[in-house]
Amino acid sequence: VRTYCLARFNPTTKPKRKRDELVTILSTTSSDSMMQITPSVSKRAVLLLALLANDSVQAKDAPNRIRNGDTLMRDIQMSHMNELASKVSSETDADAAHFWAHHFLQQMSTSMSVSVPTVPPTEPPTSSPSESPTLDPTPAPTNPPTVTSATNPPTAPPTNPPTNPPTNPPTEPPTEPPTNPPTSPPTAPPTEPPTEPPTNPPTDPPTELPTAPPTNPPTNLPTAPPTNPPTAPPTNPPTEPLPRCPCGQTDASREADAFAVLSTVSDPALLLDETTPQGRSFEWIIDIDEFCGCPADPKFVQRYIMGVFYYSTEGDSWNNGCQAPVDLTDPVAIAAANNDCTIEADGLDIFGLETFRGTDAWLTPSYECFWGGVACRNSTLCMDRIEFETAGLAGTMPVELQNLTDLRFLILEEGATGGPIPSEYGTFPRLHILDLNFNAFTGSVPVELYNTPFLLQLDLNDNFFTGTVATEIGSVQFLQFVQLEANQFIGTVPSEVGSLQSLQVFEAFTNQMSGSMPQEVCDRRDINGGFLFRLTVDCDVGETFFVECDVPACCTDCP
Repeated sequence: VRTYCLARFNPTTKPKRKRDELVTILSTTSSDSMMQITPSVSKRAVLLLALLANDSVQAKDAPNRIRNGDTLMRDIQMSHMNELASKVSSETDADAAHFWAHHFLQQMSTSMSVSVPTVPPTEPPTSSPSESPTLDPTPAPTNPPTVTSATNPPTAPPTNPPTNPPTNPPTEPPTEPPTNPPTSPPTAPPTEPPTEPPTNPPTDPPTELPTAPPTNPPTNLPTAPPTNPPTAPPTNPPTEPLPRCPCGQTDASREADAFAVLSTVSDPALLLDETTPQGRSFEWIIDIDEFCGCPADPKFVQRYIMGVFYYSTEGDSWNNGCQAPVDLTDPVAIAAANNDCTIEADGLDIFGLETFRGTDAWLTPSYECFWGGVACRNSTLCMDRIEFETAGLAGTMPVELQNLTDLRFLILEEGATGGPIPSEYGTFPRLHILDLNFNAFTGSVPVELYNTPFLLQLDLNDNFFTGTVATEIGSVQFLQFVQLEANQFIGTVPSEVGSLQSLQVFEAFTNQMSGSMPQEVCDRRDINGGFLFRLTVDCDVGETFFVECDVPACCTDCP
């Protein structure tokens, strides 16, 4: 599921004034208090301005009101004003009608010296983002199971050794030796053998043998088992650790869902390659980011894309103080990084839409809209502006930015960012300013870029762009400011540049262009009734690359 950030303009919720009420108010109000208009402007013109600012449908009769006005309107280019008024009254899209109405006011302001206030915010601010709760894992069991020994070892050594040795050894040897040795050998052999054996031989052999083997095991072992064994095993052993983020799903399920969602934004192969900006951002948002976004969150894709932008432009080497801390889980390191970041995206917005911003370091656990150098719309919480100047950005521009559909300002000046402009940037539906000057971009300007319907400023000077200035540039109907100088463009200035009715600046010097400036472009000069007050090319005779353009009849000068 691709998540888009589309701001919706609901005219039914906008307060309106009825036409009759406006007529009554304006008819009773002095000209000095009406919208800072000079005293020379009639109340009829004031009424027209009020109707345009408050209700574009009420302005259908704008051409008639202008024609029936007083001499104040004589110098207005009626054909141009009629076309703009018709656009306002016939536009069906609310956002586009709002834009046309403001543009009409701006043109009338230029012609009548009227100071018209910028358009107020289209929608009120919504609530600020809330912090997501965090859950810490519960402690592991405090007493692990112990191991007991065998329950019945022998209790005592044998109690009865063999009872007695033999009771009576032989009693005595013969009592006396012979009293008198023989005086002479015997005269005769002994008459008889001894009549009796010795009177006291051993009476009996031992009467008792060991009675039995020991009846009891040894008694001198531990008297009792351990006093505090575990009472019972855990009743519900944990099946797996608690999830890292409170998304109501396991870590594996969260990663799988995130991969499915982000595969609609980036090439899945790049998500799986941890050496690419896409792979690094995916690893950060799944395993490191303490913000713990959930794949079902509508802003999950936006946070991932900002991570891709950080890694694509070599964020760790930025010199603006807003680079991510080395340890994104250390509160002390995060606080120090936030303190170092001071860039605030507070550039000019002629439409005055309400935005919010901050100065936190990138990739820290705060909402991405609070990181330094960016701002988000109050009404949608979507990215509205990315703005860096002399901030040390390098690398390349990621195609994923095309999914920031509310982005109106992309300003990256004076860095080292290179490579081509992605052709996908031609799908930005609300882009007003693309400013990439003083970088290292290469290749041709993609013709798709001229499909952006509300582009006001195209600032590409001091890069290494090549190729020609495409004729499609004439289709960007609101384009006012074009700077192409100091590149390597070739060919001629296309006559379609003369179709840009609101063009105020067109600069193309220090290139390799040739030919002559088309008369259609010269006719847009302010001296001829147009708005073009700055027109330059390499028009000095004798230059290697020369574009014929008379000064001051056509070009303002030849730098």
